[in-house]
Amino acid sequence: MTTEEAAQELAATRAMVHKLLKNGSLLVAGRAGRSILIDSASVQRYKNRRTLKGRSWNAATAWAALNIIEGGTPGWIDATARYRIKQRLKIMDPAELAAAVGTKDEVKRYRIAPAGIPRAADYFLPTGTTALNDSVVAERFGLAAGRTDILEGYVDSVRAPMIVNGLSLVEDPAGNIIVHIVDDGYAFEGPGTPDAVIAVDLMESLNSRERAAGKNMLEKIFTQWKEANGG
Repeated sequence: MTTEEAAQELAATRAMVHKLLKNGSLLVAGRAGRSILIDSASVQRYKNRRTLKGRSWNAATAWAALNIIEGGTPGWIDATARYRIKQRLKIMDPAELAAAVGTKDEVKRYRIAPAGIPRAADYFLPTGTTALNDSVVAERFGLAAGRTDILEGYVDSVRAPMIVNGLSLVEDPAGNIIVHIVDDGYAFEGPGTPDAVIAVDLMESLNSRERAAGKNMLEKIFTQWKEANGG
């Protein structure tokens, strides 16, 4: 999208958009003549995450919060930290939670030949639209199957460079592989991607139905947790 379109989407000035480009909050997708084209996904991510109030969470805290609302007990933080997270969760709304956990990963996009997507899928834990290719997951989110022309998934920060090099992935803001890079050790305690994580990632989709489904699922999980914990 153009600078003007990004400014309109974010209800911001062109000067603010240029500032966000400069600090890396928004990404350049390319150029059309002398005009800058902005990565639409980065605009959606920033729009979702700017609702955060108060002090930002680090990645370990973000993953702990998602684990907690799913009913888990994150072992990578101590009891005091868990208590503090729970107290803050009780006064947050779903939009604030989605913004707060935006620090959970580093998102990069790469391009691969379409025929290479099935082979690449073996290296990633599916999330977002790719997680919806599991019919059971798709049914929980009230959606049909996800897109097969895009691969979206998680990989740890140690293996990420090896996978990128091994698959000859080319970094591209409009690429067909969305990689969520996380520090190994605290992202997932069990098999599969938790629904709360898939929900947050769907909320950054450019597809309006996927965004709505992600928002609805996060609200459902968060509301159930609050009702069970006096929130």
